[in-house]
Amino acid sequence: MSYLDLHHASNAVANFLVSKGITCGDYVPIVAERNSNYIIALLGVMKLGAAYVPIDSHYPEKRKRYILDKVGQPFFLNTTHHDENIDQFSSFDVNHIVSHYASAFEIDNISGNDLAYVIFTSGTTGNPKGVMVEHHSLTTIVAWHNAFLSVNECSRSTLMAGVAFDVAQLEIWSPLIAGGTLIIPDEETRLSTAALMDFFARQRLTHAFIPTAMVRDFIKQPPGDGLVLQHLFTAGEKLPSVDTRGLPYALTDYYGPTETTIFATANRVEKRGDKHEAHSIGWPIADTSIAILTPDGKPVEKGGIGELFISGSALARGYLNNKALTAEKFPFHPQLQRRVFRSGDLGRWLDDGRIQYLGRLDDQIKIRGNRIELSEIEEALLNHCAVSGCAVIATSPDNLAGRQLLAFVVANQSPFEAAALKQQLRETLPDYMVPAIFIPVAVIPLNPNGKIDKSGLRARYEAGEWSSSCGEQSGEYRAEEQQIAAIWRQVLGHEHFSHTDSFFDVGGHSLLAASLMKEIGEALQVRTWIRDIYENSHIQALASALAERKNTPEPSLDREPIRQLQEDVRLPEGVTFNRVEGIQGLATQRHILLTGVTGFVGIHLLLDLLNSGHADIHCPVRRTVHADSEERLNATLEKYALGLSALQRRRVHLYHADLAEPHLGMSRSDYSWLVDNVDTIYHSASAVNFIQPYSWMKRDNVQGLIELVRFAGENKTKALILLSTISVYSWGHLYTHKRVMYEHDDIGQNLEAVITDIGYVRSKWVMENIADLAASQGLPLITFRLGYATYHSQSGACASYQWWGRLVKTCIESGTIPDLHRLYEGLTSVDYMTSAICWIARNPEAVGKKFNLIHAGENNLTLKAFFRRLEETFGYSFTPLPYAQWLRSWEKDRNAHLYPLLSLFKDNMYDGKSTVELYQDTYQWDCANVKHFLQGSGIEEPRFSRQELHAYLAWLQIPLAVPEE
Repeated sequence: MSYLDLHHASNAVANFLVSKGITCGDYVPIVAERNSNYIIALLGVMKLGAAYVPIDSHYPEKRKRYILDKVGQPFFLNTTHHDENIDQFSSFDVNHIVSHYASAFEIDNISGNDLAYVIFTSGTTGNPKGVMVEHHSLTTIVAWHNAFLSVNECSRSTLMAGVAFDVAQLEIWSPLIAGGTLIIPDEETRLSTAALMDFFARQRLTHAFIPTAMVRDFIKQPPGDGLVLQHLFTAGEKLPSVDTRGLPYALTDYYGPTETTIFATANRVEKRGDKHEAHSIGWPIADTSIAILTPDGKPVEKGGIGELFISGSALARGYLNNKALTAEKFPFHPQLQRRVFRSGDLGRWLDDGRIQYLGRLDDQIKIRGNRIELSEIEEALLNHCAVSGCAVIATSPDNLAGRQLLAFVVANQSPFEAAALKQQLRETLPDYMVPAIFIPVAVIPLNPNGKIDKSGLRARYEAGEWSSSCGEQSGEYRAEEQQIAAIWRQVLGHEHFSHTDSFFDVGGHSLLAASLMKEIGEALQVRTWIRDIYENSHIQALASALAERKNTPEPSLDREPIRQLQEDVRLPEGVTFNRVEGIQGLATQRHILLTGVTGFVGIHLLLDLLNSGHADIHCPVRRTVHADSEERLNATLEKYALGLSALQRRRVHLYHADLAEPHLGMSRSDYSWLVDNVDTIYHSASAVNFIQPYSWMKRDNVQGLIELVRFAGENKTKALILLSTISVYSWGHLYTHKRVMYEHDDIGQNLEAVITDIGYVRSKWVMENIADLAASQGLPLITFRLGYATYHSQSGACASYQWWGRLVKTCIESGTIPDLHRLYEGLTSVDYMTSAICWIARNPEAVGKKFNLIHAGENNLTLKAFFRRLEETFGYSFTPLPYAQWLRSWEKDRNAHLYPLLSLFKDNMYDGKSTVELYQDTYQWDCANVKHFLQGSGIEEPRFSRQELHAYLAWLQIPLAVPEE
């Protein structure tokens, strides 16, 4: 079709619309497919000064009717090659119109402020919302695009996007205003990357759009004979890492909400010797400006994460027939002094001025309390040679397991090996980001806009489409395994597992372990321990172990052999220390190695070290695929409402690491530099889990410290500041019959208690003894035994994994507390502990001493005293209940805050008592060293005052008994 043919045909449409009473400013819906009739129709609408409303013919009837109702026009133009019958709306075929109406038409003056089109996008309520785009906005973006990608009258380009996708408007208008040629591939070609490559070559295309989901596969295709493609561009979803080496054309990744008229940023994917940095969306385009702001509307600090606020002449007018939403999403920003669009997208500035896209603000998926980005998991999957396509979704949180991750995978090989895929993912992703369920599919479906159809995949999964394609049927289990398999299905919320799959590979985790073993024990009438699922993690092994237990005397205690813990107290071979050298380094502290910086205590210790000294802080951080070290640090700062100044950030150096690996899991160059330059080690890193057995915690905690001790003695001696726990005393009072445990007392006297305590305590006892053994060989050592880091005294921030917060929620909701006598947890605040550590650890006289960082005297609150203070301060009322009665009130409620930690409250650890009960009447912990060394520091213990407790309850989102005015 020539431009003259297009002009005459669109004139006919304009004349038809005049006959229907359409004038400037009206809306004309077009039910369309990708064909020339669609372009004829929209141009005819625009010649009247009216706005076209594209409706994809592939949409469900319900969605079509919804849009037509919102537009309010009694008819629509039909550009398809079949009848479109939609209730109560008249359909007019464009072919018929062109052949029956005059081809001459006088175009009225059209203002740049008139509407060009209205595109309906999906809304958070589930109903689409109409975005109104004006002529000047469309002109701004298309003209910029044509200049950026050198589109001219010689250019030949595609119409690939679905007609109701805003990118299609760019694909159409870009060649039309330049006098170029537009070529439309058929549906079959459009869905095949190999066919597209051939099509681009045959049609001698110079410019082409391709959906994000197809980019990786397309650029792997060998260039077709005669390919002259100059520019390939993509948009719509986050672009994963792609290898652009050797591409004969440029690849551009665009980002932009529909509300900013198609695009707001552009990123030319560089041709480097490696893959491009994923998730950078480049720089703002045309006269677009982007501000990245905190929730209170302030610009983020360097490296900080915030919401993208977009402004410029290309902003849409607003939403059709929705003034309230328009005012909410397109406000005038007082600080920026201009109208902006609140994108709802998260991002941060990169050092070169580009923006890194970090997902949707209103679509943050949390798995076990951890915020994740699904695209990171998808990219990790795509990096596996056996995967050519994938989509990851989160299931609904309606079962005991909560949200779980489900991966649909297009495999390159048969049979599909999910186990191998999971193993590779674990090398780069934390456990909570490894999908519980893998489903092989032939193709990843796309919606009409070319985006991955995740809602369709979820609907098909929830309808049970793949329920029989994975896992094993009950007939494949032995009799003794069937009951266990049934309980797995109940607890996990799915049946995608076999009798040899590990519970922890198919969605199980420590918070489910208590529920699982309780249910299995009751069903099989056998004594179970939580450690059973860790030591026998698949159905086959677990069934065999429990069957054997039925035929042996019931074990009375879950205990670790003393010999095992004692044998684990060892030093790395060949390590030696120079005590004098280490103490000199402690005094200077120019370079500090701080572990555990992404933990609750570690991140606060980082800030105190920065604020109280001038050292550079070197922080090893466990590797993940895209959550690089800096991103993990920023996430931790955000999590606890903290921030770093630009000057402080320059003193923080991050390293991908794994402390339990040789060289701390670092590159040899990084490790060698740190060995030569670090003066002092602050070891805050620790796996904290109240459920996992010692055997599972040994690697991270025990082996991690052994490798750090090796590091401390290598090349030059570095002093070690060890953060231990007051829990190393365990319930030793039941064995020693002592009332007071002094800081210098040997913790070995508590070993009989430690071997029956939880795995975390056992590992910390071993760690402290390893450090003491190193100190006996000359390592300068200062040991801090931390009490319970209940909260930050100013912000109220606390760690989500802590059991005390769960206890507080449980007791406030029920109005009851357990009647436990003199149960001390060493409650204190995290900022008190970290400021005390920084002050004391700079004093060489502290070397060789232990410090019990807990409160002294009446400020060392018991459980009852803590809740009594809540009563006195805020008007709560708590009824003490006998422990067994209090436990019965929630132990069968799977939704109870404490249910995942049931074993702490119920399992017989010693003399028929649970862990919690055994901490009654515990030691008074001496803290004379702490008092002495803090003299003159001005550091004071938190008082659990009204202000502190109010902040704590607010952080926990607990309403006050009597709301304050």
